[in-house]
Amino acid sequence: MPQASRGNLRYRPGVSVLARWMTRLGLVLCVAALAGPVRADTLQIDLQANPERNFQVVQELAYEAIVHDTDGYRADLRLRVALHNASNREQDAVLSLALPRGAEIHGLQVAQGGVWSPGKVAGIAADPGRRDPGSVLVRLLAPVTAGELPGAEIVAFSLDPASTTQIEIQLKVPLRLQGDRWELELPGRGDERTGLAGERRIIVKAPRFWVDGTSNAGELFLVTQPDERALVSWPLEQGARAGGHGTMAPLDAHVAAVSDGPGARSGRFALSLRLGPTAPVRPDHVVLVVDRSRSTAPAMHREAFAAVAALFDALPAGLTFDAISFARRARPLLAEGTAWPEVHDQAARERIAAALDAGSREQGTDLAAALTLAGQRIVARGAKRPLILVITDGMLPPGAGPVPIAAAFQASLGKRRDIRPELLFLIEEPLLARTGIAPEHPIATIAAGLGARISLASLAQHGNDSGEAVARAMLSAPGVLRDLQISVPRNAVLETSAPAGLVAGNVVVLAGSYTGRPPTLRVRGRLGEQRTQHSPRPELRPTPPAALVATMRPSGPDQAAAEGFALPPWYGRRYQRSARLDISWAGRGRGDERGHLDEKIFRRYLGTRVFPRARACYNLALGRSQTLGGRVTFAFEVGKGEVMLATADAAGMTERDPAFESCLLEAAWMLDIPAGKLDQQIYRVRYPLVFNPPRTGRPSMAEEPPGTSTIELLLGGPRG
Repeated sequence: MPQASRGNLRYRPGVSVLARWMTRLGLVLCVAALAGPVRADTLQIDLQANPERNFQVVQELAYEAIVHDTDGYRADLRLRVALHNASNREQDAVLSLALPRGAEIHGLQVAQGGVWSPGKVAGIAADPGRRDPGSVLVRLLAPVTAGELPGAEIVAFSLDPASTTQIEIQLKVPLRLQGDRWELELPGRGDERTGLAGERRIIVKAPRFWVDGTSNAGELFLVTQPDERALVSWPLEQGARAGGHGTMAPLDAHVAAVSDGPGARSGRFALSLRLGPTAPVRPDHVVLVVDRSRSTAPAMHREAFAAVAALFDALPAGLTFDAISFARRARPLLAEGTAWPEVHDQAARERIAAALDAGSREQGTDLAAALTLAGQRIVARGAKRPLILVITDGMLPPGAGPVPIAAAFQASLGKRRDIRPELLFLIEEPLLARTGIAPEHPIATIAAGLGARISLASLAQHGNDSGEAVARAMLSAPGVLRDLQISVPRNAVLETSAPAGLVAGNVVVLAGSYTGRPPTLRVRGRLGEQRTQHSPRPELRPTPPAALVATMRPSGPDQAAAEGFALPPWYGRRYQRSARLDISWAGRGRGDERGHLDEKIFRRYLGTRVFPRARACYNLALGRSQTLGGRVTFAFEVGKGEVMLATADAAGMTERDPAFESCLLEAAWMLDIPAGKLDQQIYRVRYPLVFNPPRTGRPSMAEEPPGTSTIELLLGGPRG
């Protein structure tokens, strides 16, 4: 049996897991409790009625995640479980499941004895809090706090002895569009899974799909270990585009409305926003710009070049290319005076790869210097439609700003108004690939200011694709939408705050309510220098059946109870609170506790790396002027253990000394500070020093009183 090389995947061809277990109704299993600090999904039974501690009388025999179809905004995801009552008496069970972000329940099916039937209204039994024997109910659990995972609470009353009940929850889940693939992330089930299935089977109703980058290789399904997240993807052409219209606009919007009930004059709506692919770039010259700053992964340049090599294979013969690396400074990777190589020149590619391997990563991320060098070489080449591919981890110093970067790049082109460059940022950062790029992220701000496109698809993934697929995904990547505005009619209220813009990849889903007719909204924004707008007509969707699915509505649990939902009397608040917290922790992930930097850490490393050098700079300067003194403010922008930007402002000195100021700047760049665990935050640190000339006695350098220094978060990453 072949083994997958990553992601704990195992190929398991053969009959359905559920079908195999349905033939073993009388089998009794003993499942030991799994040790571990994090739980997600939980299966609870009445412990008072079942006092045995080493025997889980109700067990989940199988767990399947099935992706059926997509309407271009949401996937039809079905979670199918098999609950087996191994005891000789009827049993209740409550199964709590973590769901993907933005998931909505829209259906339920139950199979007892192998025959599937839709969920139905449950009769209320005589005992308080009970329902008819064999009833299965489900409701959606709202996230504990904004941004965390929702959950589903499945309640099964009085399961028959020695029998297996299959349950299928039907969900609608927002999709991400990464390059030419749809993506859907399934949350991990946690380490402590008492009574739960030991594996998760993933099925996509498409000939080709991937789980954590591993292809199904023609198999109908892949099996994963359920304790980890699973990223499921499949080709764009195998799902509907923009609701089946066949094309996707640069700004794509869709409104789905659900009435509060038959004949009701009110309801709820969801506005889905996404940037679609744009017209592909058709360059006459390509400039590869590779970020070699310290925050990047050591192997990023290798994966980048593998992806770009596949892209070059798909480009027309005769197209030339150039290559530049940058950190604090920009350097050409092709020798001066050599002819511009063609994209199909394998020897030239190998020279570039060798140059990238030979260079080490450095402090600093000067994109302006890289684009300035690129512009100068574009003019020397005589290109008119150059494509500049900037490969980076996205950690750019916000202090640089898009305006000075754009000005430096434009100045490098001189008076050549006939040059129409295209900029494309290829982002290689696993956390950003998983969570998406927020509009306020530095890479999004800079890309929007430069009118650049962004591709967030994994470069390692691109390296395994065909050249045509790589070219299609990269060259059709969308830009960054800014100045997002949403106009809502008077009969509707938008209850979710809209972001300032949109970045490639994620679907943004905004919720609202309406009275009267479902609303027609207008969405506007700017892509580069062009304005774009969209006014989608609302799609009216059927209301979920009462007592079948208790959805998240304004009335919350009361509405659920009115629809017939109930919890067994033994499933008290302690159980409920524990299950909700487990799902909340699942959204943060195992081992996602994040570190951060504070003033004490910065002060310690400034004191050992920068201040001694600043003192030496001052002593040298006093040899030139005995009256030199005053205040210097050091400023740093730090991210992922890298000093991306460092300055030394000597405006407070009594006189100007260029050599002293240059020496202080070099001292500032010597700051070496560790990265916090999974810390994606960008810190701006300002620290003033006072230099006192030797009027009486020896010269001195003193820090200003406590509180003068500042630490500011320019990019607030998620906290664990």
